[in-house]
Amino acid sequence: MRGRERKGSDVIVVGGGAIGLACARALAARGRHVTVIDRGVRGGEATLAAGGMLSPLAESTGPGPFLDIGLASFALWPSFVEQIEEETGMSLDLRTNGKLLLALETEAAHALRARHDWAKRNGLDVRWLEGAALRGREPSVHPAAVCGVHIADDGQVDNRLLARALDVAARAAGCAVAVGEASGLLVESGAVRGVVTRDGADHPADLVVLAAGAWSGGMSGLPRPLPVRPVKGQMVALASPSPLSTAVETEGCYLIPRRGGSVWVGATSEDVGFSGGTTPDARDALRRAAAAAVPGLDGAPEIEAWDGFRPGTPDGLPILGPDPDLPGLIHATGHFRNGILLTPITAELVAGAADGAPDPRLAAFRPDRFPGG
Repeated sequence: MRGRERKGSDVIVVGGGAIGLACARALAARGRHVTVIDRGVRGGEATLAAGGMLSPLAESTGPGPFLDIGLASFALWPSFVEQIEEETGMSLDLRTNGKLLLALETEAAHALRARHDWAKRNGLDVRWLEGAALRGREPSVHPAAVCGVHIADDGQVDNRLLARALDVAARAAGCAVAVGEASGLLVESGAVRGVVTRDGADHPADLVVLAAGAWSGGMSGLPRPLPVRPVKGQMVALASPSPLSTAVETEGCYLIPRRGGSVWVGATSEDVGFSGGTTPDARDALRRAAAAAVPGLDGAPEIEAWDGFRPGTPDGLPILGPDPDLPGLIHATGHFRNGILLTPITAELVAGAADGAPDPRLAAFRPDRFPGG
């Protein structure tokens, strides 16, 4: 702890997903002694279950703090991947060739036109597509599709490779990794002094970064209830005879072409607590939605199906930054469907906050912004 000698870490990061590992790596690069405490396999929860999409505009309902931070994080991805690949020797298959938002019905077309118009007014690189222009952009989409919008600032990364690479990069930066379930904060004289794990062991540290995803709200010792809940998402992977050139999103699903001739289809959004496992009904619904968008996927063999728990919040925004009521606690959770997109910017913001220089952009994501908080 500051001001007295002790063994242990300067920083404990609770959670070994993409967010936690990226934060740990960034903190270690600034000279901190970091330990990551994770429940199991690093990147084994929301990171593993994600689609790897980098979609700031597609995930925004309009201009505002989320779009701003999402675009800022998207801009960081090329250099972030370059650094990780250099540190690990692994290829993360980053693609920044955009996404096609596709309207299959008239009502969806009206909503898509509104999205296109406000994006255009705000200077974003979007292109309205109909008829031959739409078919030329993506020949495999359904011939009856009404219209589409191509978003330039969009892409994807192989999230499974990312999880493994960040684990390697964090260790290479000097981070220690411990398997265990952090159950509560250690608090002394009104400040965080570490964490306690489920087995009763104390882990002292000057600073704790809470990046436990859907499990973040279960920590004891928090200064207020943390409204992070698990939102289950199911996905399927299909063997595709004609892979798409870009990711495609409709009102019913999103389709992500992957190396090796497969297409990932996602994702459900279920408030069912921590009830895990895929279901035949959900998998069938995803396959039907995929075939409605791309007829060539009708009857495509299912390669794999999986599920995971995304950390949802009441307003759909992440919870980021230093806790105003508990010194030594920094939040990095509640990213919902955008944990992969926001990984680089979250690591940068957390590292800055740890150095005592919180970014003004964190104001919109304050942990005490909720009623009763």
